[in-house]
Amino acid sequence: MAEGMQFDFKANYINFLEHKPTSLVPNSFVGNKVMGFGALNGPSIEKGNQFGDPIDGFGIKWEYPSTGGGAAIPNVNYTVMDDICDWREKVHIPDPSKFDWKASYEMECKMIGAPDREHETVDFGFGNGVFERLAALMNFEDALIAMATDPEEVNALFTAITDYKIESLDYIIDAYHPDTITYFDDVATQRAMFMSPQIYRELIKPHHKRFAQECIKRGIKPIYHCCGHAEDIVEDMIDCGWAAWSSVQISNDICGLIEKYGDKIGFVGGYDTTGRPAMVDATPEEVRAEVKRCLDTYGKYHKGYCFFGFRYVNSLDPAVLGAAMGVIAQTAVEYGFELLAQGK
Repeated sequence: MAEGMQFDFKANYINFLEHKPTSLVPNSFVGNKVMGFGALNGPSIEKGNQFGDPIDGFGIKWEYPSTGGGAAIPNVNYTVMDDICDWREKVHIPDPSKFDWKASYEMECKMIGAPDREHETVDFGFGNGVFERLAALMNFEDALIAMATDPEEVNALFTAITDYKIESLDYIIDAYHPDTITYFDDVATQRAMFMSPQIYRELIKPHHKRFAQECIKRGIKPIYHCCGHAEDIVEDMIDCGWAAWSSVQISNDICGLIEKYGDKIGFVGGYDTTGRPAMVDATPEEVRAEVKRCLDTYGKYHKGYCFFGFRYVNSLDPAVLGAAMGVIAQTAVEYGFELLAQGK
């Protein structure tokens, strides 16, 4: 790894984000420090406190099951509201000035290590975009019904949520000093979007775009995280100003997307997160083979692609979680250098 230690992973990753050619297939695990939601559950104002009060700033109660590696999920037996028309009375929109963002940053540094800013970009994962927040406040079914039956009220709530997120930006920047902010808002299943692309454009996109543009105004590169089959809105993602689409999954035509749009938006992911390589009992051989498939298949374009992989771990032990992800990250780095040496 002597050559790897001399390689500028940070600059390579920034080239990816700026839609420039990359010599080594970028790897989101290296040259990039993930903080906020992503590495952990992020500030408690967003997803409660895994080690204390599980109620977040909006009044949503969260759970942190080992089956998801401790990732926060809304408590299905606890909803904030049943009727979207009651949101003004029942939903608490938190005041970001009342939250100690710096204390949250310091806590994360103690748990996952402080970023090496000379060699790493810093990404702040900002969970619960407008659709995810609506679903957590109600549930997925009622959220979708509300979007169909009361779009004006949904839009009003989305505006209030986006106002909160934009107001939070200056505090996040002051505490975390991020280079990028990843905005999480899953709007798709593995087969299709939860709503039609047209409904997405009418109700959700304006809020995505407003947030992304506010990040850009502050010199922060915005990244959009969305699992599932969302390729129908890639041009909307570009219009919003997202630098990259994170965790793009194999239900999408990733090669076709890179070829067509790789000079306008980056694609992070490619790992088969719904198949054998992501399962709890996946063997190291299966994991390494999948990493190599990703780099061979998507890295060959030398543009528009950054590797990211994930596998499920039934544990809350950071050492167990780290070891599971470590195989993925290490293989991606080592195989990336193999390809580089071969001129591929």
